Amino acid sequence: MKTLLLMALLMGLARFLPLSVVEPAAPINCLMSNGQPRPYPCEFRIVAINLMGKNNEVLGTLTPGNTTLKLPKSKAVSYTTSISGQSFAYNASLDFRRINTASFPAKPVPKSFPNLGFYQISTSWVTSPITPSELTLIKRVDVAPNVPGPLIRPNRVAFTLQLNYSTGSNATIVAPVRYIQIANPITFKKPFPAPINQFRDKAEAFMEFLVTVDMTK
Repeated sequence: MKTLLLMALLMGLARFLPLSVVEPAAPINCLMSNGQPRPYPCEFRIVAINLMGKNNEVLGTLTPGNTTLKLPKSKAVSYTTSISGQSFAYNASLDFRRINTASFPAKPVPKSFPNLGFYQISTSWVTSPITPSELTLIKRVDVAPNVPGPLIRPNRVAFTLQLNYSTGSNATIVAPVRYIQIANPITFKKPFPAPINQFRDKAEAFMEFLVTVDMTK
């Protein structure tokens, strides 16, 4: 009788507890380019990339649903020109959220490198890099291991986006940055199902985009 009363009490209490307390949420997984679930749940989701001008004003925002943006030439943080072409630089910030705990936790950073973060943020001029030479490391950062609550701000990482153009009245963009990824270096080196060789499948989050310069503004 006591056992039945205890079970009834617990069942009644469960009605008033948050779902995450009553039943742990399943990991959010990502699909790879072959349509199959990733072997390790992806750790992050990219929220947005903000592009800023010389006065740190926001000129535009890239999101997974809005991946193209044209920035005014006059708002570039810096501008250089040479015989080979011209370059425009803009400040940028990457916002991302943790959605799963890491399958392979971060290794401690050696004391001799106190400012060297564990997670690697890289860009590429191709939309699906497959070799190390196609990636450019722009930041190394540490990220808290716990999944944050919905009201907690995303992680934010600042970097510079440089856009290069040819010379002349019909100047065209040259090898623009088209891709950004966040990688856990341990997970990234793990074997993935054949024939997976795309870095986007091994990254914890990635995003394609295209930013250009409006020469008339």
